[in-house]
Amino acid sequence: MQYKKLQLISILVILITSLLVSQVHAESRVLQQGMKGNDVRELQESLVMLGEKLIIDGIFGPSTKEAIINFQRDAELPADGIVGATTRKHLKEANSFNKHTVKSGDTLSELASTYDVSVEVIKKANDLNSNVIRIGQELVIPKTALGGGINTDFYEIVSYKVERGDTLERISKKFNTTVGTIKKLNDFQGDSITSGQTIKVSKLTLDLSNTSKNVTKVKPDFVWPTKSGRISSDYGWRVHPILNKKQFHKGIDIALRTGTPIKATKAGKVISSGWISGFGKTITIDHGNGVISLYGHNSRLLVRKGQRVKQGQIIAKSGNTGRSTGPHLEFRIMIDGNHVNPHKYIN
Repeated sequence: MQYKKLQLISILVILITSLLVSQVHAESRVLQQGMKGNDVRELQESLVMLGEKLIIDGIFGPSTKEAIINFQRDAELPADGIVGATTRKHLKEANSFNKHTVKSGDTLSELASTYDVSVEVIKKANDLNSNVIRIGQELVIPKTALGGGINTDFYEIVSYKVERGDTLERISKKFNTTVGTIKKLNDFQGDSITSGQTIKVSKLTLDLSNTSKNVTKVKPDFVWPTKSGRISSDYGWRVHPILNKKQFHKGIDIALRTGTPIKATKAGKVISSGWISGFGKTITIDHGNGVISLYGHNSRLLVRKGQRVKQGQIIAKSGNTGRSTGPHLEFRIMIDGNHVNPHKYIN
């Protein structure tokens, strides 16, 4: 009888150990195209929180692989689209926190602008009751939910009244965001919401859902968007002048006098002409074949949404609107929503 009890205990121990090993393996397995599971879903959510446009479905498909390759290139890792320990570590760091030691002259408003988060976010993360900070103080600066600040490049925070039958998953799909982002914005610990409840949601302000798709190789037949100015910050890795660390810049900053004419880099249809948080007065143009150009920080916009423009047509006057430290144009090119180096496509 005693022997049978020992046998049973041994079997239970083996089963429990196997389950624990399986769980650890599932959490740390190398992910690649063709795989499915919760760890793939978590990976996709991390990528979306860094600005990638993905459907979070737990299936490691071609779009997820492409997003991983983009991230690996930005992080200067081997761009193989496979998520091993190194890529996983960099993803975790990219979605975590910055630490800042307060220096002479620092203020919360300046730090908020530098790190692209709000003053309230910094105060909440550090349990501050006022705007007073002291030299030498260590501050935790939360990184953003969507790759740049709670109110980021193409997103704005809106209020949403929960309707009957709503779930966080359903709301996230409706606004092209993620469950994790909604939970962070509202400080939710679980997934429970109630009908009639008002919550905060990050809404995509630049709708790319109906823009063209890339089907052929993009030709280098674009023109420079201005006749004058100098490149003050180029596309690619740069050492941030304030943070003194490397960051990836997804556009080209061209220093210009306010009022300098800005030209369309190629013929196309205006997607938007208005204010985009961070970019100020901004124009975006769909050139077909999945190519979109962006012109930010203008003082005046001279074309309207839906208008067709010719290559070289003056579409705006440069300025200093939005999150900007001086008059300049921020020029970006995207292919299927992914930022690319504009220099490769300028004739």
